[in-house]
Amino acid sequence: MTRRFDEDGFAVWPALVDARGLDAIGEALAARPATGARELLSERWCADLARWLQSDARLAGVIPASHVPVQCTAFEKSRDYNWLVTIHQDVAIPVAGRVDDATLRGWSNKGGTWFVQPPAGVLQQLVALRLHVDDCGPEHGPLQVVPGSHRDGRVGDAEAIALRDARGTVACHVPRGGAMLMRPLLLHASSKATGTSRRRVLHFLYGPPDLPLGLAWARSR
Repeated sequence: MTRRFDEDGFAVWPALVDARGLDAIGEALAARPATGARELLSERWCADLARWLQSDARLAGVIPASHVPVQCTAFEKSRDYNWLVTIHQDVAIPVAGRVDDATLRGWSNKGGTWFVQPPAGVLQQLVALRLHVDDCGPEHGPLQVVPGSHRDGRVGDAEAIALRDARGTVACHVPRGGAMLMRPLLLHASSKATGTSRRRVLHFLYGPPDLPLGLAWARSR
């Protein structure tokens, strides 16, 4: 599984959290907005969960022990919250403040947190873990990924489409309690959900504790 992650830029672990743990997560999420909450690591339950997931021996070859959790965002797709996402890479990271450096671009402020697009060398070190609180099958708008595309570095929109068309995509179906791990530079997209049940995901981001160019993470625990 670790070898596949290195080669393809993603892998699915089918059972990381049991039903009791998922019920507790569901209760915590019920008090939050249905989707797009970005500051969940500020809540103790989420910070503890991030560290617990990282400590799982099955993920030892994927998430370095020296990494720290730097962000967790909640997403929900359902009949009431439904959307599609075109092919793209995740290239923005949450940082403590603005830094004047020509290699940094795409500065934005969302909910009081600064985001920036760092050089590809920074992005290549990051690992995202998408914990599925509900089943994610073909009808739930799963991620469609282009295997191996994380090794192409930063690409523009036209090149992203060309890579997708040339290599094809893989749908990432993940059972309740399982997780998909991925490199943020992996090209991915998703369609709208067609079923009636909801698909909740906690998207954790892990990175090295120290950033270059005078940057610092907005939050790390």
